[in-house]
Amino acid sequence: MRNCAVYIDESGDLGINRGTRWFVLTAVVVDDKDESSIRAKINQIRTQLNIKEIHLKKIPNFYKRAFVIRELNQENFTYMSVLVDTTKLDQTKIPTADIAYNYVCKYLLQRVSWFLSSTGRCGDIILSARGTSRDGELIDYIRNKLFPYPKNAIDASVFGKVTAKAAASWDMLQLADVCATSMFLAYQINEFGFCTPCFSLALQDHLYRKNNKLESYGIKFFTSDMKPDVVELRNHRVCAKKERTPGATTT
Repeated sequence: MRNCAVYIDESGDLGINRGTRWFVLTAVVVDDKDESSIRAKINQIRTQLNIKEIHLKKIPNFYKRAFVIRELNQENFTYMSVLVDTTKLDQTKIPTADIAYNYVCKYLLQRVSWFLSSTGRCGDIILSARGTSRDGELIDYIRNKLFPYPKNAIDASVFGKVTAKAAASWDMLQLADVCATSMFLAYQINEFGFCTPCFSLALQDHLYRKNNKLESYGIKFFTSDMKPDVVELRNHRVCAKKERTPGATTT
């Protein structure tokens, strides 16, 4: 019996050799009892920012983004993300973006099913619609290629319906957008050479953990070699401290 919903959205472009470096697919699990509070919060944010939809990439102002994160951080939800460094996709095995997306979706639904199973929940899946035939193809793939086969390591018994909705009209998908985009901004280096991890760090208590372990659960890199060098990544943070050259003086 359904007692929660799983909202799935993405951030970045998975286009091989033509998309963004990072692609993030995120699932947000929300108990039915918490939806009304989150919907009210989303409506409040939209009213205060005078916007019709919360789409984090379309809110360029840093402090407005921070406001969105701060307000939603007060709500009750759990999320998990699969991250792909598109420059490291093996095109001999994964030749197209659609095939890559299917694999990413499998990894994500594995983790969602583990979380739901461990907490005794069952939920419907709501995908953020693209408005193309791909929506139907993805629903068919999940229902007929992922769920029936035990080798996919997905407990299909914890899932109900699978549908696709437009984020502009289905406000809970806007929460999934915020979580996905926050994770994307933590890894994607922008045109000025910066990444912005502060938004995902603010939401870190909402990430799925198993036995207090985050990696491979709340955050799953598509392949192990895609995990970035943390020290190098930190050098792209706005607040990164620049190392002084030995013997240099300041005035």
